[in-house]
Parts: sequence; C-alpha cells; structure tokens
Amino acid sequence: MKPLIPFLFFLSLFSATVHAQKESIPSSESTPNAYTYGEFKAGYGVTQFSSGLKERYEDGNFSTSGGGLFSIAAYRKFEKLNYLHLGLKFKGLGASPSRGDNGSEMFFNFWGTAFSTKYFPFSKSACKGVYLQADYNFTTQFTQKYRNSGALEYDHQFAIGNSFTLGLGYQYPLKKRYALVASIEYDWANRQGEVEGIGEKQFKNTNLAFQIGLVF
Repeated sequence: MKPLIPFLFFLSLFSATVHAQKESIPSSESTPNAYTYGEFKAGYGVTQFSSGLKERYEDGNFSTSGGGLFSIAAYRKFEKLNYLHLGLKFKGLGASPSRGDNGSEMFFNFWGTAFSTKYFPFSKSACKGVYLQADYNFTTQFTQKYRNSGALEYDHQFAIGNSFTLGLGYQYPLKKRYALVASIEYDWANRQGEVEGIGEKQFKNTNLAFQIGLVF
C-alpha cells in the first residue's frame, strides 16, 4: 500500500492543476504565453544491472530484463521563461519475466516521482520540435522477485532511493492544444535496502527506454 501513496498524491495534484487551467497551448511561435498541460507516455524499457544486482542476475544466467514503461506528467510553461518547461512526473515500469537456469524467473519493477524539465532549443514558445529532458526522481523504489515455482523457492527484495534521467524527444503539435510526443530516456538509479545477514546494501541499475504519447 505504501508505494501507492506518492502516486495517489501526485495524481490528485496533477488533476487539480490541469483541470484548473483555462489557457491553451499557443498555436504559433509569436504567442509564448504561460500555460499548463498534461502528458501521458507509454513505451518499453530495458534494465541493466550494476553493483548489488548484477551478481545474482549473472550467476543465474537470466535473459534480458525489460517491460512496459508508463509515465504521466504535468508541465508549466512560464511567460518569462522561453524555451523551457518545468513539471512533476510519475513513472513506473512493469517487467515481464526474465528467465534463467533450472526454471528460475526474475521480475524487476520500479516506480519514481520526479521534478522534470524540458528544454526546446529551437522553439521559443516551447511547444514543438526537438527537446532535451532532465528529471530528478527524488523518490524511486524497485521491487525484485526471484522465483522457482517447481522448487517452491521465492525471494523478494525492495529498495528506495533516487535517480537521474536524461532524454531526447520530439513534440509534434496537433489541432487545438494537443500534440504527439516521442522520446528516448536513460535513467541512472541508486537505491538502498535491507538484506538478511548483511543489513543495509546499495543497489544500482540503469534503464534505457523509448516512449510515445500525447500532450493534452
């Protein structure tokens, strides 16, 4: 239940911010007014494991770990800040099973809440074209599960920390205030968790993802 609390808080804030807005996204570069908008993206992410995670993953000869990555965000374009958007984002990855030796399976899922920035170097009104993205996930948690159903073996680990995300995207405006968006994102995560017989342990991983979505 605890992992749902940040999501519910963010979703409430997101809904209140977007629905309270009456401004529309400007239709041309000559009207760089202030406005707020929402963004929903979905795609696929592949996880690479580092210290604290790669040892057991490599020993078990598991296949590539990846799954569906979804994000929802609320951004604000301020009137006196051209080329730039500031916002809040929630994202989560739900992994498909990674299969190893002797019928073993591994699942690696994570979620994060972030401060997010989008910079449009070629669009003063920051409403179209290529953009650079930087996120700081101030709270992020993974859950990792190893299981072998035949042997009745189950091992569950979770850890909490933070991560940084860099991305490159493209936004294509549609009619009214809608737009299509596509992005490639690379995330570096560092989390801490408790392990039996060891105590506190640090876990590191990266995730490379491609997403497409809608600005509304």
